[in-house]
Amino acid sequence: MSRGRESDEIEVSGQDSFLDVVANIVGILILLVMVVGLRVSRETHDPTEAPVAQTPAVSRDDLVQAHRDARDAYRQAATAIEQLERGRRELRQLDDERLAVAAFVAEAEASLDEKRAALGVDKRRDLELRTKLLTAQTKLEKLAREQVTLAAYTPQVETIESLPTPLAKTVSGDEIEIRLEGGRAAVIPMNALAEEAMSHMEENVWRLQSRDKINVWAGPIDGFRLVCHLRKASFITPSGQQAAMPRLVAATVMPEPGMQGEPIIAETLENTRLIQFVKTQPKTTTVTIWTYDDSFEEYGVLKRKLYELGYPTAGRPLPEGAPIMSAASGTRASAQ
Repeated sequence: MSRGRESDEIEVSGQDSFLDVVANIVGILILLVMVVGLRVSRETHDPTEAPVAQTPAVSRDDLVQAHRDARDAYRQAATAIEQLERGRRELRQLDDERLAVAAFVAEAEASLDEKRAALGVDKRRDLELRTKLLTAQTKLEKLAREQVTLAAYTPQVETIESLPTPLAKTVSGDEIEIRLEGGRAAVIPMNALAEEAMSHMEENVWRLQSRDKINVWAGPIDGFRLVCHLRKASFITPSGQQAAMPRLVAATVMPEPGMQGEPIIAETLENTRLIQFVKTQPKTTTVTIWTYDDSFEEYGVLKRKLYELGYPTAGRPLPEGAPIMSAASGTRASAQ
């Protein structure tokens, strides 16, 4: 609308200038006519005046001046007309520019709408990928908890040949773990420790967001503690993004200070709490004995008694001062 007003003002201004020029020309012509008429009137109505040589009613200079004035008026009129035409051309040019700008704006808006639509598709795709990633992380956390349980029951061991037979097989099914040191044995409550450790890991796994590794404790239960060593493991998702999950590196069983267990003596072994507890377990249960190098003799006594009761056994020798530890990458024990 502002450009329309400007074009109207240009046309009106040009027309006013042209009318001014025409009015000037008419005024000059009227003045010339009045001058000529005045001189003729004086010559006609003054008979007493002495006769003089006749002079032209209009002098040559007046004609030349009138010609100049007329020519100037013509030039002014031509200039006004040229200005008017120039204004019209500028107006047409402005209209063309306005149309070009309008077309550009329409094209830009269409392109912007397309980009907005494409952005909406990308956001939906990103939401779907995030949902899939969250599901995968939940599944990985569940697998990590299962790994903790499995690792607690599958520590790395060395095979000790059985007294009654040289044959051995990998431990499977239920398992009882016994610590034998200084001639004394104690049952390790591995099931209860593993269950408590798994609960504590779920509560503390968030600490791996700012650390590379953490330790989670369970117990004490029946004189033992379980320490689970967790490490943050990185992996690449199917969508190409980097993610992390907790991974159990190892688990360590630690006895409480002063915990000794029951003495292993052949004559009194039948009446110990250890043997009474073993008898409550199914015959398919494997008894794994963690044996320090100062108790190999007692290990033979205990192994022979367990064989008489019909329980398969697995031995795990340990040097003095070494902790009972199982690694996630270890192998299962061998029973005889």
